[in-house]
Amino acid sequence: MRTVRLSQTISPFGVGAIVDVMGESLMGVDISQWPYERTVRVESKRLEERLGVQELRSPPSVPAKPSTNSPGILYQRFPRWLFCQDCRRMHHYRTQQETGQPPQCGQCRGKLVPMRFIAVCATKGHARDIPWDKWAHSAPESEAQRRCHDHVLNFDTAVRGNEGLSGLVVRCLTCGASRDLGDLPSRKALHRIGVTCTGGQPWQHNTPPCDDPLEVLQRGATNVTLADTTTALDIPEPSGAARDIAAEVRQHRNFDDVQSAPYGPRAAVLIELIAEDLGIDESQVRQALDGDPNEVLRESRRGLLSDEWDAFLEATGSTDGPVGTPDFVISATPFTRPDLDTSPVTAQLSEYIDAVVLAHRLREIRVLHGFRRYTGDADLVDVNLGRRGRGRWLPAVESFGEGVFLSLDQELLNEWEQQEEVQARVAVLESRRRRSIMGSRLFEATPRAVLLHTLAHLLMRRLAFSCGYSSASLRERVYAETTPRAEAGFLVYTASGDAEGTLGGLVREGEAPRLARTLVAAIEEAGWCSSDPLCRESRGQGMNSLNRAACHGCSLVAETSCERSNVLLDRVLVVGDENTPGFFQKILEAIRAETVSRSRRLINE
Repeated sequence: MRTVRLSQTISPFGVGAIVDVMGESLMGVDISQWPYERTVRVESKRLEERLGVQELRSPPSVPAKPSTNSPGILYQRFPRWLFCQDCRRMHHYRTQQETGQPPQCGQCRGKLVPMRFIAVCATKGHARDIPWDKWAHSAPESEAQRRCHDHVLNFDTAVRGNEGLSGLVVRCLTCGASRDLGDLPSRKALHRIGVTCTGGQPWQHNTPPCDDPLEVLQRGATNVTLADTTTALDIPEPSGAARDIAAEVRQHRNFDDVQSAPYGPRAAVLIELIAEDLGIDESQVRQALDGDPNEVLRESRRGLLSDEWDAFLEATGSTDGPVGTPDFVISATPFTRPDLDTSPVTAQLSEYIDAVVLAHRLREIRVLHGFRRYTGDADLVDVNLGRRGRGRWLPAVESFGEGVFLSLDQELLNEWEQQEEVQARVAVLESRRRRSIMGSRLFEATPRAVLLHTLAHLLMRRLAFSCGYSSASLRERVYAETTPRAEAGFLVYTASGDAEGTLGGLVREGEAPRLARTLVAAIEEAGWCSSDPLCRESRGQGMNSLNRAACHGCSLVAETSCERSNVLLDRVLVVGDENTPGFFQKILEAIRAETVSRSRRLINE
């Protein structure tokens, strides 16, 4: 029995992901092999309908010291090629050899550790072990080496002690054949020795072969498993919500069967059955089937954010204190209080802020859909690879926390984002996003989206000094859609699997005049970076140059805090420069003028 935190079973150690536990390398199997009866239902009707599933279920939670009878989910050893740290003998560890204990060398009883490299399918997301016996014999020097079958492999350093991978050698002790690892990471290295994709995941058997190329990765590389998740807040059900026909169709028990063969012999009967059960026309079922799954998922996520935006705005019209549900307690609060803060800068800044809402308690639900391997545009591997004997369900975890919601003045924002200089600067980021391999997973780079995303980062960095939570505990949710309604705000929140996320420190920082002072400090800090002028004048930073004026010295946050991988950031849109007007440029000028005035008063005194 090995343990991981409950939240980690979604990401980063969910289905298809590799986890290192005490020197062992394990991979999570798909949910068809989870003990369904031991999982726990996560209630969220809105999220289930949006994602088109019948249930969301969480893995069983166990005590800190589980026993052999504790419920759990299955992880299988991967890679299965191991080598002994003492005698360097290599072993292909099979399922029948598993004892529940860390493996030991049969030769010297030393500890076995996993090989560093694995092979993944660059298109369809399959994974397999590298056949090291075949690699060692791929450059035979004699007929005996070519015909060797009784392989006894050794993993050692080269005699000449070369640096890098060329200094590591896999050698057959039976026939003397050997080959170093220098060429292993090169493109089509496995293809050249006749190694093909198995067409499945390491825990699957008898899968149809795949003709797509294999690429070699280190098992700890970040692109071995790229999890595809959806996160949503548990908000009150909207009154009079329109019926989502497409979601109901995707949720139907027969949808997966007809989706796998939409024009097969049974498709017409299944479509008729779905339409009859839901009381809709067959053309509506066909429309749901023909839709791009990735686009459907993106639309669902946008709909989730729009619902949350509406929920936060409902608090601004209430003067009776906190509103909501037991897991969504919010209240509106003023941005400034003249009786407590007489600074002209904060008074001027209040004109830019539309509303502030305190989230005293939030419930966040994180759902795993599947994963990709190697690149972000590879095929999505579904989280369930088995036969579905029951209604479709997805793994999910819930956490609780608190937060501060802030929205900007729509009139000032509309006026600013229409300026040609602003649009031209953001157009560069949008063109790069469209060319990026991860572009489909990011929001469209519009002036308001990049501004709000950057401002959320600046505020999180500043709040970490005073809210009582670590910087990695803070998260963001950006609301920047312009259709069908205009959204212009963001939520900075914290969420934890226990009561740690609801200690009250973040809500306290959202009250007046603390939030105004924190935002002023964040804007002032954004005016200068320790890497300036290189950062401010940068033409592109970060992955695929998807950032402009944003680096670790000014705008980047922990990967767990950002919902979009720390890209599409530009603090020039916040504070401006000589070519581009920033949304808060006048505020920064007022801050600097007030600082100079205060300094002169101190000198005169």
